[in-house]
Amino acid sequence: MSSIASGGSIASAPASLKIRTAGKEVVANGTVITADNSNLEFQLAHLRIVMEFVTDGSSARIEGRSDERSTLTLRLFNFNNSIGAGTISPLEIGTLNGKKLLLAFMVYALSETSSKTVHYTFMLGDAI
Repeated sequence: MSSIASGGSIASAPASLKIRTAGKEVVANGTVITADNSNLEFQLAHLRIVMEFVTDGSSARIEGRSDERSTLTLRLFNFNNSIGAGTISPLEIGTLNGKKLLLAFMVYALSETSSKTVHYTFMLGDAI
C-alpha cells in the first residue's frame, strides 16, 4: 500500500480537505436520517432547499418550485424504496458565489411512512 506524507505531524496543524468530482467543487455533503417521513430542509448560505416527500402511487419523479428568492422546494414523489431513488446526475438548482450550484442525492426508506435516509452532495460548477 502506498502512502503520502504531510511533511509534519497531522496533529500539529489541521489540514483543509477539498473535494472535487468531474471538475466540480464539493461544498457540502453528508447523510441525514429524518426523524419521520416529513420534509427535510437544508440551509446553504442564504439559500434554503426543502425536500418534500410525497406518495401518490405512481413512479418516482421530482418536481421543483422556487419562490424566486432563496427557497427551492423539491417535491420527491414515491421516494420510499429500500434500494434507493435519487438523481442520475447532479441537478442545477441555483447559483452560489457566482457559480452554478448543483445537488446530487439518494433517498432510502423502508416504507411510505418510515424515516428516510438521505445521502446528499452540494457542488459548485462553472462560473455564471
